Amino acid sequence: MEVHADLHAHSIFAGGAGGVSKDDSKAHTKMTKRFHESSTFSPLKGVNLLGTGDCQFGPWRKFLETELEEIASGIFKYKNNIINPLTKNLELEEPKYLLQTEVIFTGPTPNSKKKKKAHVIIFFPDFTRIKEYNDLLDQFKVSHEKMARPFIVNDSIEEIETKVHKILDLDPLIELIPAHIMTPEGVYGSNQRINFLSEFFGSADTRINAIETGLSADPWILGLIPELDNRTLISNADAHSAALNRVGREFTTLDVNKFDYSNIINSIRKNKVISTTEFHPAEGRYFLTGHRSERKKPGVHEKNQYCYFSPKHVPKNDLCPICKKELTVGVLQRAYEISSVQMEGRARKLGEGPKRNYVTMIPLIEIVCKSLGIKTLTSKTAIKAYLSIIEEIGPEANLWTKNIKLDKFNINKKIMENISKIKAGLFSFSPLGFDGTYGDLVIGKKSDIEEIRVISN
Repeated sequence: MEVHADLHAHSIFAGGAGGVSKDDSKAHTKMTKRFHESSTFSPLKGVNLLGTGDCQFGPWRKFLETELEEIASGIFKYKNNIINPLTKNLELEEPKYLLQTEVIFTGPTPNSKKKKKAHVIIFFPDFTRIKEYNDLLDQFKVSHEKMARPFIVNDSIEEIETKVHKILDLDPLIELIPAHIMTPEGVYGSNQRINFLSEFFGSADTRINAIETGLSADPWILGLIPELDNRTLISNADAHSAALNRVGREFTTLDVNKFDYSNIINSIRKNKVISTTEFHPAEGRYFLTGHRSERKKPGVHEKNQYCYFSPKHVPKNDLCPICKKELTVGVLQRAYEISSVQMEGRARKLGEGPKRNYVTMIPLIEIVCKSLGIKTLTSKTAIKAYLSIIEEIGPEANLWTKNIKLDKFNINKKIMENISKIKAGLFSFSPLGFDGTYGDLVIGKKSDIEEIRVISN
């Protein structure tokens, strides 16, 4: 059977997700609201398995233990799932959940005096293993009760590999996956650069079965990197909210024998990925190398002062032509750099890596807003138009994973034309994503991502 899985999420307590204090008197109300939103929006997207996010963090873990009901081994549903007015007329599948968290490993690298940060996601088969994991974090002196996405601090590569081994040795079904690996704080990212997984994880790299592509990369780009050839690529939204343009903006379609935790994990380990549905990398916040407008440090940019570059056009020593400080190195440049090192001087070309099934998508709510000239993705007009399409075609995933003939449905003509253009690849971004800013969608026009050189006046 097929499972559409989005297995990287965050609770309301995580930074970037509102950062709610565990002492907030309204925390329980806000946690309930998050699950109600998830119950509303993820079925519309067609994603039927979600990561819980932050499952080791005390207040969130207790909420999960109370409010989730195990319906298959390691798979949960929300006990108080509601029939929301947005979805009451649609026959949509109730979302299921898998216990998941994210943690940040820090440690030295061979080529830098500064410590590198590398985000990883971890999946757990049950709450007992989460408690054992928290006991380990106590041994590691990690402040996991103070932050939803804690830091595991290390002074050597050997310390990192030992801790990874200890976490994975808690249970054969615990899975640890490097997250958004190409972004600045991913393991291959531009902050304290490394070129092999073993340069950070040491011998524990052999226990890494899969990696997460991240919003600014996809299988086409990661095909540049040889040591990923035999590893599974999964894609997740890394959503900090359950909004329509966040949840399910990336997901992995897995082939599983049975819908339970062990089969999900084994499908990942054995690369039984039918396809990944990818956010376009050029829309991701770290796709190209550059400096955004109005940045404060390092290097000051005034309003409308910015620059961004394809790898072949990056200035010497990665220095910004405006502020003369080091540019934020983008995903595409890093992929080529790593490829060159792993290939001993001859970087692969795009498309040269293993062929993997994937689909590039733009969140439908974005297409609706662009088509109707609406700036706010959460506007009532936009959501009404979005729902009218879902009522015709079913969950949004159908747009990207099935061969739907749109002209058979009663869909706004402009929106239908733009969906067709997106599916045909007739779109681009201006600007493209760089230095923490998302790309801005342009429908009807292609661009060559290898030939971008933009410096503001």
